[in-house]
Amino acid sequence: MNLRTTAITCICIAVASAASGQSYPNRPIRMIIPQPAGGTMDTNARALSEPMARELGQNIVIDNRSGANGIIAGEILAKAPPDGYTLLYTSSSLIYNQVINKNVPFNALRDFAPITQMAQTFGYLVLVNPQLGVTSMRELVDASKKRPMNYGSGGIGNSQHFLGELINIRSGAKLVHVPYKGLAPLIAAVISNEVQVGFATPLTVVQHIKSNRLRAVAYTGNKRWPDMPDLPTMAEAGVADCVFEPGGHGIYAPAATAPAIINRIQTAVAAAIKTPKMLEHLSHGGYLAIGSTPAEFRRYLEADLKRITEIASIAKIEAQ
Repeated sequence: MNLRTTAITCICIAVASAASGQSYPNRPIRMIIPQPAGGTMDTNARALSEPMARELGQNIVIDNRSGANGIIAGEILAKAPPDGYTLLYTSSSLIYNQVINKNVPFNALRDFAPITQMAQTFGYLVLVNPQLGVTSMRELVDASKKRPMNYGSGGIGNSQHFLGELINIRSGAKLVHVPYKGLAPLIAAVISNEVQVGFATPLTVVQHIKSNRLRAVAYTGNKRWPDMPDLPTMAEAGVADCVFEPGGHGIYAPAATAPAIINRIQTAVAAAIKTPKMLEHLSHGGYLAIGSTPAEFRRYLEADLKRITEIASIAKIEAQ
């Protein structure tokens, strides 16, 4: 191939990419959520879908595909056409899977195109069933040494799994892991006392705390959550070196999706999260709106992979 032919080919690819971006979208967009309805990701994605749909001029159809800590949803995206009409909205569980699971059928940084980090959360609430009779982190640790006590997570390798094992290491607690298929069944299990301890961002559990169905005993961020100023951090509650930030929520497309389409979606999301209603939703849920560029999001994911690998080593969680 001579230089003239190469130049013409590059121009044609650029024109085709630009054209695809200009015509996109012309039909509804499917957004896969790796969680049952009612979970944090589902709640955030549904809140986002309305202003995002206005920005794009097409409906966003939510498709809940829970199970295997997000691997089922991820595999669907990996096999989807790279046309921008199938997206994945997920949490940092996508990266956790790369650390904990030897048989993930995709690579998050190779098989997906990161579009944008929608939002970031800086801590989990440590939750107990009020029937447990504990009101502090120290009482929880002590109680776990005296009688059998379980903590739930959204699945093996989920961020809540990592946190539970980190708490055991840092505090000497004897909490036993019980995995569930997402946050909603986990919270239901804590409320029913099927398991005694759970971890969640404030978004989906504040109403249960207010109604005394759940009790928060600590927050895992490096400073107190403003909406619960009386709730201590883990360090303040007596558990040192246990700051745990779950990570963020982001949107992905199949790896071969045209850059023009990726940029179109990113621009729409960045505008959508700046709407007053969305900002209020995120703030009260314990999230900070981000709206990063694809390049910024990729760098974040690379750093997050390193961070999670280090936590796995500290918490003695081995790949399975």
